[in-house]
Amino acid sequence: MSLSTVHAALLSKASTALTGITFEHENAPVVKPANAKWARVFFLPNQPSVETLGSTGEDMADGIFQIDINYPLTTGATAADTDFETVRGNFKAGSTLTSSGQVVTIMNCGRSQGRLVDQWYRVSITVGWYALIAR
Repeated sequence: MSLSTVHAALLSKASTALTGITFEHENAPVVKPANAKWARVFFLPNQPSVETLGSTGEDMADGIFQIDINYPLTTGATAADTDFETVRGNFKAGSTLTSSGQVVTIMNCGRSQGRLVDQWYRVSITVGWYALIAR
């Protein structure tokens, strides 16, 4: 179990939550559509803290998983609202994700206001998470 399995669990759930939406993540190639919505995801862990002592102890890792969904300009906010609710339904507070035995607990899921970024209408969705990682 490791931080990389935490990342894998979050990416796997993002794939489900973003079904039908092209998305890119760290250092992975993607062809962004010219006139259709697309997303970019970011895994942003904090510095871990010691939860239990000893060589077989656990570290508490937490952070955020940010999903930026970009929409063509002048297409309205309905798609953004709908997509947020879909993502929120996949990252429910208190739910857990698992990858290779690593459990990740979702703490919260919220969204920003929409804004113009590089000629796209962007909404950022932030998922708070934590995991106990064995040493």
